[in-house]
Amino acid sequence: MESTLKKYAVRIERNEVNPHIRYDGKMSGLILDPLREEVPLELMGFGIYQLSSRFIIKETKDKEIVLVPQEGEFEAEVNGKQFSGKRPGGPFSPGPGKSNASALYIPCNSKMKIRGNGEVVFYEAPALKEKLPFYLSNQELKPVSRGDWIWRRNVIPLISPKDASSNLVIGETYSPPGFWSGTPLHLHDKDQPSSGESEHEEVYYHRFNWKKGTGDQIGPYGVQLLMDGKKLMKAFLIGDKSIFAIPGGCHPVVASPVSELLYLWGLAGRGEELMMRDHPEFAHLKSFEEIFKGLEGTKTKRILSQEKFKALCAPYFFTEEQKALLAAMLKEKGYDID
Repeated sequence: MESTLKKYAVRIERNEVNPHIRYDGKMSGLILDPLREEVPLELMGFGIYQLSSRFIIKETKDKEIVLVPQEGEFEAEVNGKQFSGKRPGGPFSPGPGKSNASALYIPCNSKMKIRGNGEVVFYEAPALKEKLPFYLSNQELKPVSRGDWIWRRNVIPLISPKDASSNLVIGETYSPPGFWSGTPLHLHDKDQPSSGESEHEEVYYHRFNWKKGTGDQIGPYGVQLLMDGKKLMKAFLIGDKSIFAIPGGCHPVVASPVSELLYLWGLAGRGEELMMRDHPEFAHLKSFEEIFKGLEGTKTKRILSQEKFKALCAPYFFTEEQKALLAAMLKEKGYDID
């Protein structure tokens, strides 16, 4: 959000505030509390419950909560209504690009009890209205493929105001090894519906498909960027169970070639609808996607004449630099421009 970014951008750039936490698997409860000055958020809270046979009890008061199991199984009670779910084998067990996620929405003014075994992540934010509890099972998921080539990923929507919540928007994104996400760069900092942008904070919870060995020194890794092109231009080395607070700005992430990456994301703002505006400097990548798909959908030979290349570019009014970039990408995809 614009106000959150304004408050924290310089402090993050100067390393006075760190938006990145590596979770050690021990703490159970709220980890990112927006009421704490060192947490670069104003609305959204993030935490992790380590479940046991004893009930964890919480009253939501003016907040709404979304629970997303990471592994194991749980049983929960919300205002006397029973729910249960599980995520056997963890988030990567279904195979590349697939998901076994589920999510439980708990409205404001509710009493929640949860127990089980394993790990459950939760997001919380001020509720904009009172709604009913809602459970999304892993049988109801609808993964969507987004992007193309080295920025292709699978997005798994879980909870949003369109189906359950009043504020929180929750989902997961799967990125193959070496691929980018958050591309083209996008923004959701300003309350400007006419420009296709809303103001929402965000938190990522990164997971890598890597079973830690006793001799591992580095382990799986990726890079999370946070930048606004003005006061904040930072890169962070992330690992398995990295928690990352996003006050605003552009926030692409790339998985290294050593592992698949899956990250859970949650957003909260002051309006119900999430609108993400592509950064105008990089919006042409969406046009590149259209060209890639068009070429793959035809029997075109892998040799493109200069005339054919110009014809592909003509509808988009690319700059000469953008044309050169497209040509370089097509070459890497196996096309010769003659």
